[in-house]
Amino acid sequence: MKAIILAAILLTVSLAPDNVRQVARQVADWQMSHLHEVPAAPETDWTRATFYIGLARWAATAGQEKDFDAIRRLGERTGWQLGNSDWAPPIYLADDHAIGQVYIAAYDRFGDRRMIAPTVKRLDYILRHPPQVSLAFDGAQCLQRWCWSDALFMAPATWFGIARIQEDRRFRDYADREFWATKDFLFDRTEHLFYRDSRFIGKTGVHGEKIFWCRGNGWVLAGLVNILRELREGDPLREKYTDLLVEMADRIAGLQRPDGFWSTSLLAPSADGTPESSCTGMMVYGLAAGVRIGRLDAARFGPAIARGWQALAAATVDGRLGRVQQIGDGPDAVGIGDTQFYGSGALLLAASELVQ
Repeated sequence: MKAIILAAILLTVSLAPDNVRQVARQVADWQMSHLHEVPAAPETDWTRATFYIGLARWAATAGQEKDFDAIRRLGERTGWQLGNSDWAPPIYLADDHAIGQVYIAAYDRFGDRRMIAPTVKRLDYILRHPPQVSLAFDGAQCLQRWCWSDALFMAPATWFGIARIQEDRRFRDYADREFWATKDFLFDRTEHLFYRDSRFIGKTGVHGEKIFWCRGNGWVLAGLVNILRELREGDPLREKYTDLLVEMADRIAGLQRPDGFWSTSLLAPSADGTPESSCTGMMVYGLAAGVRIGRLDAARFGPAIARGWQALAAATVDGRLGRVQQIGDGPDAVGIGDTQFYGSGALLLAASELVQ
């Protein structure tokens, strides 16, 4: 009984707003001071975009003017342009659209249309020249559409945000159609989880389990929250996105490890699984948002949210978040000291919900 009471006290303390703010502030400051450690990655790259998405949400929640100033300086350096990868079809790649969510947040803050003009131009081109390729993963052509689960975080919220600002249903309808096409293709209705892409359908792990990448599902769960933020109350689209968030949350909460993390391969036995931070941050973000909007029961999901945050806080040393799986497309090894921009972004997203 004493152990249970002590655990409850520790979880309550770890979720105290001041403690959440302290960890988030340290992570934001550390990452901002280490932006140039990977000079080969452009500032519009999805890895950095994910950090800035988290920073923008944290700044809006906590009223951090210096973070908005950092975002404005970013946009001035990039000319408010979306990414332009040279390893995938130009124009269409979802990864290159992620930074648009940051520009939309800047526009919402400062009201300067220069901040979104290039994004509107790029998305309008896609509307006039929609891709017709298959969603079957081929590593090249299918990337013109959202044929991998990560894409559901990277692109849709940008499209929905532009639809809101422009008051133009074309952007909204395109994103809605493409999102559900991907969901129908990659969602396992028995497990209530997403395959990362079609290559993983039918594959099994060493224990015979289906392979569901934690970060791949984290991308989707966090992406759903960001979509819902762009849809106004009363929008008829909200219900189906909220229903999917609830369906995934019910499954995801039951897959949490005893240490508070989620494993890189969600269905791997905990004893053999690898705890990972970027996925855990996205899961905490999604679950906490579900509680905030009143669709997830706080009594049921609160302990999972608290344990997840406590794991993230424990993996953070002087603002540096560890246990972040490096860039990949499926479950892989993770080192205690491994970090990445998107891990910091995921933690800031989680913090932005917890302080509310």
